Amino acid sequence: MRTIIAIFCIFLLTACHTRTAEDAFKEGRYIESINLLAASLDEKGPAKFDQQDAKRLQTIVSNVMQFYEKDLNYFHQYDYPQKIDAYKHLLTMKEILSHRFYSDHISFFNDKYDTSQLKQTLAKEYYDYGNYITGTDSESYRTKAELFKNSLSYDNYKNAATLYKNANTKYMQMAAKNYYDQGKQFEQQGNYKAAAQAFSQASSIYKPLGKYKDSDKLAKDNDKKYATQQAQEAYQQAKQLAMNATKRYEYREVAKYYAQAASIYRPYGQYFDASSLADTYAKKGIIKVYYYGSSFTDEIRDKLSANYIQFANYSSSAEIDIRIDFKSDFVDLDKSVTNETKIEQVFDKYIEAKDKNGNTTQIKTYKDQRYNLQTVTHSNKLTLTASIEVHGIYSYSKSFKIEESSVKHDYIYSGNVPAKFHNHSDGRLKSKDDLYTQAKRDLLSELNSRLDDIAKDLSYL
Repeated sequence: MRTIIAIFCIFLLTACHTRTAEDAFKEGRYIESINLLAASLDEKGPAKFDQQDAKRLQTIVSNVMQFYEKDLNYFHQYDYPQKIDAYKHLLTMKEILSHRFYSDHISFFNDKYDTSQLKQTLAKEYYDYGNYITGTDSESYRTKAELFKNSLSYDNYKNAATLYKNANTKYMQMAAKNYYDQGKQFEQQGNYKAAAQAFSQASSIYKPLGKYKDSDKLAKDNDKKYATQQAQEAYQQAKQLAMNATKRYEYREVAKYYAQAASIYRPYGQYFDASSLADTYAKKGIIKVYYYGSSFTDEIRDKLSANYIQFANYSSSAEIDIRIDFKSDFVDLDKSVTNETKIEQVFDKYIEAKDKNGNTTQIKTYKDQRYNLQTVTHSNKLTLTASIEVHGIYSYSKSFKIEESSVKHDYIYSGNVPAKFHNHSDGRLKSKDDLYTQAKRDLLSELNSRLDDIAKDLSYL
């Protein structure tokens, strides 16, 4: 019942705080206000639409319309972004409020603004804005092209298509030249990566017009120079490390740098013997492990899953042997019984007595009531003992125990038992299987922690 009441209260609170068109208008979110208004009227439907709804509709639409019209009257002739924003909002309003069952009630707005006319106006504003900007560099031409493109998205206004093509062409020509010149600079500085990226940008931007000079070739040439530079660094790093490498993890580090050199240069072929040396040192870094037993195989393979660890089929071909043993001991403890004699004071009778003023009053009297309580305790316990032994080029030894137990108390009353006491039980005596399931879960958690330690140690061999 309490849950139902709580849900009902939450529903009421939510209903009380439903966002309204008026709320949005007060916050300056005018288009949201129109959307909320339209949604609420659509939900209400024409059958329930009344005079109060019509007045609310007219008030909000009028206020929002006047806000944007005021802005349009205030803006300067060249305040194109602000004017475009206002006309866009008026167009959105028109699209929301047209062809609704209540459209006749806002004829002052719908008759004043025509959708196609608003689109033509927006096309003109974008067109004029594009012409207003003087093309001086690639960025200004990119902006002009974008504005003419926006104009075309609303209406095929005057020669906007031609102006867009001219501005976009000019942008691609100038931007490609800028990137090409940057590429030349970076190349002279020996920054081959940046040079390759700049030449690639020049080629990509100019692509609609064709090929830009030799930008494709220069992009590839510089990328190859950069790959050669990086591969050489990785190769030399590997050679330096290999001179002093004696441990498995050091061999793996050498292999990593040789593999890096081979990978970087791969688009252009083999980088000397980097690939074969990477394989050679990777093999020298491998640790072969043999695991005795069938239990915990998944845990072992999951925790020791590094690419440098290989599981052997036979102990003789492994460098590390791992053995995990565990045993289960279940004890059903004998029940224990305790007997107690309890005393409870219970009501006996009323007696008459006089108070200090001589008035007679009724006083409750109590008597001792004896009864017996027998407590029978049942308990059991299960212990899992596990040991981990690792031998070979690495040694590790650990054992631990996991204990799970359960207890149940039966309370049995006899004799002159007060009415408020009844036979009852506390706790639950779990079965052997239940105890084993919980103990095994805890054992696996502990085992995984130990295997994490072993895996970490192996990574430093």
